[in-house]
Amino acid sequence: MEEVKRRRGCRTGCLVVLLLLLLLLGWVLAMRWGALERLGLRKPIAEQVFSPPPDRAAAAAITQALEQSGMNTQGIAVHVLPMASGEGSVALFTLDASQGFDPERLLAGAGDWEALEHLLSDQSLEEMNITRLAVDYANEEGKSIIVLTADASELHALSNRDAPQEEVMQAIKGYIDLPALLGEVAP
Repeated sequence: MEEVKRRRGCRTGCLVVLLLLLLLLGWVLAMRWGALERLGLRKPIAEQVFSPPPDRAAAAAITQALEQSGMNTQGIAVHVLPMASGEGSVALFTLDASQGFDPERLLAGAGDWEALEHLLSDQSLEEMNITRLAVDYANEEGKSIIVLTADASELHALSNRDAPQEEVMQAIKGYIDLPALLGEVAP
């Protein structure tokens, strides 16, 4: 009679693979639930990008300056977020049509455009250490369709010398969802 040899390698190999899969699953679950952030081993993503807290006083001052210049601020939210590098702040203007912002009032010359020009030509942004401006326009459904950004000092210089529209447009960078924008203006 022949003796059959048992193989033990398959059981050990399967056990190692199963252990590795369990470790991988544990790592994925720990990352999903933010265990590293809770244990203090890693900063949360928002804190990595914008380390200092938002500057609510500067945001309120900008909103007040716009209102005093004659702008209707319904549907407009202003947020001032300091850069993690400490080199200035971003002033983010959210123009939300679902909250009552009317884009035609900006284009119709009802005082809103002049208020923005006054804000850019004034030294108040520089005094608040705002180095970048960003505009986010959301349509009636609340979907962001236009996101624009520009260097504040460059816009300030262009507004002070009444630069041609082409120069101003070259200073602005951003994203425009053209199909959604055309859906806004087309009947």
